[in-house]
Amino acid sequence: MRVLIVNPGSDNAFAKVGFVMPPLGPAYVAACLRKAGHDVSMHDFSVDSATPDYGSFELVGISGDTSRHSKALAIAKAAKGSGARTIIGGPHVTFMDEDALREPYVDFVVRGEGELTTVELADALERGGGFGHIKGLSYLDGGALVRNPDRGPVTDLDSMPLPARDLLDMSLYRRAEMARRKLTSVISSRGCPSACSFCSSSRFSGRRWRPRSVESLISEIKLVTGEYGFGGVAFLDDNLTLDPERVIELSKAILAEGLDIRWWCFSRVDSVVKNPEMVDWMGRSGCRYVFMGIESANQNSLDSYSKKYSAGQAEKAVGMLKGSGIETLGAYIIGAPYETREMVEDTIRYAINLDTGGVQFTLLTPYPGTELFERMEDRITTRDWDLFDCTHPVIRSDHLSPEELKALFAKSYRSFFLRPKRVAVSLLSTIRGRGVRLKEIKGLLKELGA
Repeated sequence: MRVLIVNPGSDNAFAKVGFVMPPLGPAYVAACLRKAGHDVSMHDFSVDSATPDYGSFELVGISGDTSRHSKALAIAKAAKGSGARTIIGGPHVTFMDEDALREPYVDFVVRGEGELTTVELADALERGGGFGHIKGLSYLDGGALVRNPDRGPVTDLDSMPLPARDLLDMSLYRRAEMARRKLTSVISSRGCPSACSFCSSSRFSGRRWRPRSVESLISEIKLVTGEYGFGGVAFLDDNLTLDPERVIELSKAILAEGLDIRWWCFSRVDSVVKNPEMVDWMGRSGCRYVFMGIESANQNSLDSYSKKYSAGQAEKAVGMLKGSGIETLGAYIIGAPYETREMVEDTIRYAINLDTGGVQFTLLTPYPGTELFERMEDRITTRDWDLFDCTHPVIRSDHLSPEELKALFAKSYRSFFLRPKRVAVSLLSTIRGRGVRLKEIKGLLKELGA
């Protein structure tokens, strides 16, 4: 079967400053389809705005999240109009399948991890068989919603083919940099036991953490550095550091193989402070940045987000990382409905005092599939999914108007990046290969209205 896998483009502020990575989720689906004997192509609107010839394909699969849902629907409409059958997958439709299927141009929804479900669907369409046996699939039958049983997550990730990067023009992703190295992405595990209230990962991929072997990771790192010429690797797991011994093993393997890379990952405050040996080996093997959810200066906020650490631990974690040559990209959430102006400004001051290598401020956003969405449903002020990008107020606050939240959001970035010290660091970043360049900061602030 001729299949096209499509990744809708993202126009959020962070994509516009150059942080664009190949869509590995769709690329895994494409690899599995190809392994099953289907004729597969890929198109990523993040790097290629040209419209593909949907009529050349029998099946068009689209991956999307909440803020790109309208783009996914537009692609499905165009593909259906060209005669193709259409599938949408990803976290948004996993939890909002009926809403998507009520659109006349969406034929199927794949829920959860989509590789095996999509392969079985393509096989069934090619044979002309039914769909009732395909786990993880939703569709309409005579206008009635059919939601087949959930499919369990893939337990042996080493059995999966590597993502089909060869179906993408990888030269178009040579935008993001770290320590003067072109950066690309690798996924080393799936599942997250943390269950933060604002994140759907633990429901989408399950709370059971499933790691790939270090041997398979080393093979993939050699592929992206050797065949595609990248010198930096971003591990996009929800939390690479869930198993400190595995991180140490990976770090030692990178050194033993003589892999001259720089890398970054997602971690948590508590994972860092409890594991100094892990942090030491991370620094030795080339880790230069850790994205860490610090979230708030307010302990009540941390507790409401199901974060299992105290606000004071973040300073220790940042210091430990810096001692091993690793900068922190600190992530903060503002705009919880009970937060006052003073509480938000406390978090901004906290971020400035920690002075991490970079920051990400976001407005609290209740995504479908999260505990937060269920808890805040009566406070959600819009169902315009385009606005669910963590930069627009979509929750009714007890103390702050939407205009006040927008102003505080802009202030958070302006206050952090436009200090004389940060401007100097940014001006020097081109020479040193560290930090964020001033032109990127200006672009980001412009996008945020700051």
